[in-house]
Order: sequence, then C-alpha cells, then structure tokens
Amino acid sequence: MSATSLYECAVNHTRTSPKKHAFTYRVFMLAIDLDDFPKLPLLSRNRFNLFSIDDRDHIHTDPEKSTRENLTAWLAEKGTEILEDARITLLTFPRVLGYAFNPVSFYYISSKFGEPIAAVAEVTNTYREMKLFPLGVPDTDGKFDCLIAKNFYVSPFSDPNDAFHFRIAQPGEKWHVSINNLTEGKPTLLSSITGDRRDLTTSRLALYAVKYPLISLSIIFRIHLHALLLFLKKIPHFPKSTPIKF
Repeated sequence: MSATSLYECAVNHTRTSPKKHAFTYRVFMLAIDLDDFPKLPLLSRNRFNLFSIDDRDHIHTDPEKSTRENLTAWLAEKGTEILEDARITLLTFPRVLGYAFNPVSFYYISSKFGEPIAAVAEVTNTYREMKLFPLGVPDTDGKFDCLIAKNFYVSPFSDPNDAFHFRIAQPGEKWHVSINNLTEGKPTLLSSITGDRRDLTTSRLALYAVKYPLISLSIIFRIHLHALLLFLKKIPHFPKSTPIKF
C-alpha cells in the first residue's frame, strides 16, 4: 500500500474539567511520502495551487533545507539516527489557495522494508509557534504511546506546564491518534483523530474542495469560536506570558 494517500477524519475534542465542553468536526488530511511527492494537477509542493504542501509550514530550522533534512537533523540531535533509505510519511493538513494552519501534523519514519522506527508530532499554536514532540519507540504493534511534558503554549485554556499523552497508531486502512492534555496527572482535555484511508486522486481533491471548503480557514475559525464559548463558560485561562517551567 502506498504511503501517499488521503484520510477522511473525524476530530473530537472533549474538555472534562473544570467544565464539560465537547465538539466534533470532519476534515481530511494528506499522507505524503516526503521522497515521492504525487504528481497531481490540483496539488503542488512549495508553490501555489488549490492544495499544496509547503516546507515553510513544517520544521524549518534551516530554511535552505527540506522538511526531511531538517527532521532527520533534529532527530539526530535527540539521539535517533535515520538512514538515508528510510521512508518518512508526513500526515498533515494542506495549504488551501496558499493559506495554511496545521494545529498538529505527524511524521512516521520507517525502514525501507516498512518497519516503524520513530514518530514525531508537530504542534503549532495560533501564534504560528511550533514545537516537535518525539514519541519514543514503537511497541510490537508499531504503535507509539508517550507521556511527555508539554512546556509549550498551545491554548489559553490549558496550562503550558501540563503534559501530553500521545497514543499514535500507524496509518493503514484505518488511522487513529489520541492526544490527551493532563493536568497534575489527570486528563482535562481529550482529543482524537479517527480517519479512513482514501486514494489520493485529482477527482477526490476536487470533490473535497467542495465537501470541505477552505478547510484551513474553517479550522482556525472553529478554534476561535470554541475559545469564545469557553470564555463565556468562564473557563479559567492562561495568558501568553504564563512562565514555562522547564
């Protein structure tokens, strides 16, 4: 099965404390082999199109290098050496008509034989600040289960000093990830993405341009809408200046 595909997904957010608030919405995400970008008229890399993937939207520690080069360099700094023949699949939201917002993207690194090696979550806040989270080593089923300090300002309604609990499955015919926010060890915000694989074709991209219009703008709109609803519910909030305790 080709690593390059498309996932039609349901995204769920459930806040459990201090007050309950939940919502679900539908999106689609692209799964792109970073070494085998598809040749489709409606999808481009690093140039304007209806849909596009741009290296500037992802890890860009060195703007002269590709996403793959920057990711492998970052992993090497963390002690994980990636061979040149390893395959890297990026699961992310595309740019739409040049506009992008990716609250979370995922990198899956596997050997040339398809054996999972590592995975990385890439979280971006509405200030366009980005942080990478290494997800450890896969279990015997190729899944990643990682509890890690957040130390990052993601939402005004979550302490940046909380923790993330990632449970990340390999993308197959089905795909599921969960990212739970823990405050003092207790889950306060449960987030999940559940997707079904679809072939990445020109006709499907054209269909999804209508089915999910301006998907990147709709995501940022929902973020601000539900922030307003949380504010009206008087959920305690944390200013951007909240000190981060490393």
